[in-house]
Amino acid sequence: MAVIRWKNPRDTPGIVRLVRTQLVPLSPWHHPGDSRLYGEVVRRLREGETLVVSQGRRSQPLAFLHLIVRGTTLFIDLLAVDPAYQNRHWGTALMRRAEEYGLSKGCTGAMLYVDEDNDRAHGFYRRLGYRTVRHIKELRCYQLEKPLYPASGGWPMGW
Repeated sequence: MAVIRWKNPRDTPGIVRLVRTQLVPLSPWHHPGDSRLYGEVVRRLREGETLVVSQGRRSQPLAFLHLIVRGTTLFIDLLAVDPAYQNRHWGTALMRRAEEYGLSKGCTGAMLYVDEDNDRAHGFYRRLGYRTVRHIKELRCYQLEKPLYPASGGWPMGW
């Protein structure tokens, strides 16, 4: 049975594989070749935290979510799920876990970007309560946001 856990160093090749196969093809931008892509992903993962779905502590990632806490904002940087494990709610589970983590760190809202042609991801995030706040033409993406509410049901400040 698969579990959600924090990334360990052995997960990096699997995360790069998911970026290469699941995110790069959907991106409107040119991406570096394999060796440079690996370095770019490693550099990006150094900031923030990464949640991984795997069959166990030593198993390759089936899905991952990279997040960064910036003040009171939870920034969802990357999310990818292996096609064999899509439609099994792992993306939703990772998002919920990330939002719980953000709340535990004092975040009152979450933010992410979706490539403008990625309608499937846009719909996924809307179903999770994210709303489109603007289109960024020069980046060819949409910015989405969601207020985060403590388990007590109170309203976050500033929303």
